[in-house]
Amino acid sequence: MSKIISRTIWMGSVLLGIASTTLSVGAEVTKGEASIAKRSAKLYLQQRQYDKALDQYLVAAEGRPDDLESHYNIGDIYGRKERYDDMNVHFNIIEQDPKGKKWIKIVEAKRTELWRQHYNLGVQGLNAQKLDFAIEQFLTAIKVNPKESDAHEGIGIAYLQSGKAEEGVQAYRNAIQRNPKKSQSYFNLSVALTNQATVASLKEALDLLQKGHELAPKDLQILQQMALLYNRSGDNASAGIAAEKALAVDPKNPTVLNIAAQIFLTAQDYQRSADILEKVLQITPDDQNAIFNLAIAYNNLKLTDKAVALYTKSVQANPDDLDALYQLSRLYLEIENFDGAAEYAQRVIDLKPDNFRAWGVLYQSLAKKSENASGAEAEKLVEKATAAYEMFEELKKQQAGQ
Repeated sequence: MSKIISRTIWMGSVLLGIASTTLSVGAEVTKGEASIAKRSAKLYLQQRQYDKALDQYLVAAEGRPDDLESHYNIGDIYGRKERYDDMNVHFNIIEQDPKGKKWIKIVEAKRTELWRQHYNLGVQGLNAQKLDFAIEQFLTAIKVNPKESDAHEGIGIAYLQSGKAEEGVQAYRNAIQRNPKKSQSYFNLSVALTNQATVASLKEALDLLQKGHELAPKDLQILQQMALLYNRSGDNASAGIAAEKALAVDPKNPTVLNIAAQIFLTAQDYQRSADILEKVLQITPDDQNAIFNLAIAYNNLKLTDKAVALYTKSVQANPDDLDALYQLSRLYLEIENFDGAAEYAQRVIDLKPDNFRAWGVLYQSLAKKSENASGAEAEKLVEKATAAYEMFEELKKQQAGQ
């Protein structure tokens, strides 16, 4: 292939002319010819004639392969054209040269500039839910600078939101490989693996959270996720430890308090759960989840009156709360308030006629009430109790057969 050297002669700022010398096919570019080509390339670059400048810099680099300035300018021009594979060839030459410290810093700055441009576009696409565009931009950012971890995380999010779970998980793994000291990456990968919901993925998710916790001992989202995953795996002791650590970091955060209370409730540490939930209700008195869970804790602590009061408050806030209605009916039956038990059991049945547990409370409350009645009233109560019992048995059989 012929090689052309352009020699440009300047007088002041006026371009007088360009002479060209054509080398024969296969001829090597001499150092002198490379120097002439480099001077021509600089002039073209000043004129923003990038294609011509590129041609001359390529000749210069061929004649002087150790000229890092030429390699940089070739890479820079390719970068302007978004020909990043070609750019990387010449930037890599600079980065691999032990004498290229000055130019390595310049290359790093250029990579950062181009990386940031495509990364920001990827984030914009992600925020706008233009996932294909986001993936394209993150992939370009990774090509520009594969060492930067944030683009790997960005594309991981885009892949997961696109339903590409395996690609998303791998992207997060790549992010950790590039920056193993970033705790957020361990958290993100743990969430992705948790969503896979396999025994192996949940175990790995916990291992990752532990590594993230070691890097950032006071990271609340990591501590909360650890507590929830340990709780999910049945390790109540470890869940409790993680919950207590989260409380130590932010003891007045309602979300942290609620998660910790739920974990201690699951572990049947009702007193600890109640203590925490009482703090929640001091901060957010209308927190319905806290009200309901505190009622459960009080009930298990045999503080029946307090439990009834809270379940009643829950029902007042949400008259269709089946769980609260049922718990009220059961508690009223327990304290022998048979009218209250029957009333709330009937309210459950009105909302959900196939709730066999409510039919069970209804027949028991009617039967118990009939024991203290007489005459026609007693007969009527027994008749209703019998009908409720038959419905209870029938629905229970249906439930068992499902």
